[in-house]
Amino acid sequence: MFHVKPTADDILAPSSVVAAIGDVGCRLNEAQAASVTRHALMMLDANKHVNLTRITSPEAVLRLHIVDSLAWLQHVAAVRGPLVDIGSGAGYPGVPLAVVLGLRTVLCESVQKKANFLRSVLSEIDCGAEVYAGRAEDLAAERGAFAQTVVARAVAPVASLVELAAPLLGAGGRLIALKGAPTTEEIARGRSAAEVCGLELSGARFYALPGGEEMRTAVEFVKTRAPRIKLPRQPGKAQREPLGGDPGPSMADRRE
Repeated sequence: MFHVKPTADDILAPSSVVAAIGDVGCRLNEAQAASVTRHALMMLDANKHVNLTRITSPEAVLRLHIVDSLAWLQHVAAVRGPLVDIGSGAGYPGVPLAVVLGLRTVLCESVQKKANFLRSVLSEIDCGAEVYAGRAEDLAAERGAFAQTVVARAVAPVASLVELAAPLLGAGGRLIALKGAPTTEEIARGRSAAEVCGLELSGARFYALPGGEEMRTAVEFVKTRAPRIKLPRQPGKAQREPLGGDPGPSMADRRE
């Protein structure tokens, strides 16, 4: 008997997405599932020509991109908008978050080819998101403290993310840094940067993805006061010279 190998369309069907996301406590209607699926299939197609992600099997896209983008929601208080996804890349977590939460969302991406891909996605799905083709520092300089939530998924060390998020956040706004398994030293350096940037560490939530042992951490900071220094600093300085003295991220924490 011949066995037909499942295609990307089979594995990333809306029904599969609904089931997988349901495992992490999220509920999607048919239209939302179709949008999340369309985004994933567009990414896989575009990735044949543009380097958007190293995760290329449909099974891995479902688990390590789609589910991973949403699994943290059940571990934190309700997310408010406007929301900024720093270093959005191929659109994770920003696009699934915009679809599921229905919040005004800015996908901040400085690499032009990735920003162009994100625009193509948003031209086909209606999720209330926009693309900002530039660095987080430039976005902050242009729009100021307009966001209530900033998310970043395996983009940079926690200390760097604290600095990048601070000038984007209004009073009481939150940074949620989505990491793999950050060291206590990385979190401590993030706390040191937060003292300078006007944020406070409110907690680190640890969880695992369903069906595996991949550990994840949502490190959360709240903006409680004005920063001690003028922010944003020169673009790139948060990564080159982080206020907490944090070294660059390990490759193990990257989930592009």
